[in-house]
Amino acid sequence: MKTVLNLFWQLCLLRQSPEYVPTQSWFIAAIVVGNLITSALLAIAGSVEQPVLSVVTSVVVGQATTAGLVGLALFLREHPERLLATITAIFGCDLIITACFGVLMPLTSSLADTALSITYLAFLVWSITVTGFILHRALSTNLPIGITVAMGILVLSVSTSQVAIGSV
Repeated sequence: MKTVLNLFWQLCLLRQSPEYVPTQSWFIAAIVVGNLITSALLAIAGSVEQPVLSVVTSVVVGQATTAGLVGLALFLREHPERLLATITAIFGCDLIITACFGVLMPLTSSLADTALSITYLAFLVWSITVTGFILHRALSTNLPIGITVAMGILVLSVSTSQVAIGSV
């Protein structure tokens, strides 16, 4: 377990390549479910006015959209065999980044709204950079293209999840 956590942490620090991520079915399922639970718990903790079902629906739709768009990008670049490792790397890193944000959230909530916004922005930039790095490796392209694709996927995933719960 320590080895796997270290692998994802090294990916989050842009020091490891996503092709070393395990792609066994049980492992992928554990990462996806772990990311779903962590993201949903953090979203529920941060939003008192949304029903739990809406939060969970939003997270599931966002994850499904991300997976579909990553699959499409890999298909268009003729690398569909990299899908499992790429999705596992993206969701595993998101799990770690979300958990780190969740740990810091109570500390920043006692500060001004500006501090919480800056913290959220820093974690958002970190998440996009890590996802862009993973996509840059998976798509065999340069890093700025990977980051641009990551931003596009993020915008479409968030938009789709908001439409799914009727927030738009």
